[in-house]
Amino acid sequence: MKNALLSYFELERENIIETFNYLHSVPEIGFQEYKTSEYLAERLTSMGYSVKTKIGGTGVIGILDSGKPGPCIGLRSDMDALPHEIDGELSYIHSCGHDANMTIVLSVAEALSRLKLPQKGQLRIIFQPAEETLLGAKAMLESKEMEGLDYLIGTHLRPREELPYGKISPSIRHGASGIMEVSVTGSEAHGARPHQGVNSIDVCALIIAAANSIRLDPQVPHSLKVTKIRGGGSALNVIPGKAEMAFDMRAQTNSVMKQLKELFKNSAEKIGESCGANVVCHLKGEVPAATDSDEVVKIAKDCITYVLGEKGLSDYVVTSGGEDFHNYSYEMKNLKTTILGIGADLIPGLHKPDMKFNLQALIEGSKVMALMVNEILK
Repeated sequence: MKNALLSYFELERENIIETFNYLHSVPEIGFQEYKTSEYLAERLTSMGYSVKTKIGGTGVIGILDSGKPGPCIGLRSDMDALPHEIDGELSYIHSCGHDANMTIVLSVAEALSRLKLPQKGQLRIIFQPAEETLLGAKAMLESKEMEGLDYLIGTHLRPREELPYGKISPSIRHGASGIMEVSVTGSEAHGARPHQGVNSIDVCALIIAAANSIRLDPQVPHSLKVTKIRGGGSALNVIPGKAEMAFDMRAQTNSVMKQLKELFKNSAEKIGESCGANVVCHLKGEVPAATDSDEVVKIAKDCITYVLGEKGLSDYVVTSGGEDFHNYSYEMKNLKTTILGIGADLIPGLHKPDMKFNLQALIEGSKVMALMVNEILK
């Protein structure tokens, strides 16, 4: 069966590229993937999957049940594109490669259906909206349609400096990330009578200094950076009573992220209290760090080696970037997951409007993912 799967993707190469070209041509931003989800649902239905739509907004799930007892494995792809301003005009572009992720997952879905797999258990093909907003996975979880999964496999292209074409990583170890929004409310006063007010910008300055003084385990990468500060109005002789800030927070483990959040929040609130200001901290867009499964990573390693040889097996990709895929294993404690990193000679980088890559990577990524499903559900 392994060789039949590998041969299938070689024979279907032109059709796979055609699928990619179509998905690339209809980029849509998060929770607005209407044409994309309609196309994916139609394709899955034609393959014999039982299809559910409008999951978590615009999500699509296709189910292929063997009718025999066994585990339930999900293959997940994100669907959304990114907005870019080009020559003064707003354009939507698949600059993060979600068109490639969809192509791989859809191609695997078709191969497994045509070859009468799985032989036991259940296969779910999961197309998730709005990864770029970091809200899509949470919406899918809230729909309850993810319940019953035992395994979940994702995939993502990586920049050339991380992974060249011909190499695949069994696991992308994303870090935890989030944005801490801070509102500071002091009280206005005349510039000649600063003692009669509480300068919100002064409070912000103290909070920034405190944030830069937080010290945690240097063995675990982490960072806390102010990325926005706004206060005061058009009158430059008025002590500003209100200000707002935002901090980008990142840590390579969930435990260090928890420490970072707690230390920052406590420091900011105490500074506000000591200055006579009200400080409110609100974390948004938070995603957890990767918590992949040793079992699934081992299967991925074996399948990568089978497809590409030992030279094609890369080490783990460790990145401070966030990915909402990891919400699934964070919320579903018994779920076994990994997200494959696909080497594709991708240049000049993810989220660049002129991003391009070697399309043959779609074939290699599909082979590895299909073999993983076969290994788990054979």
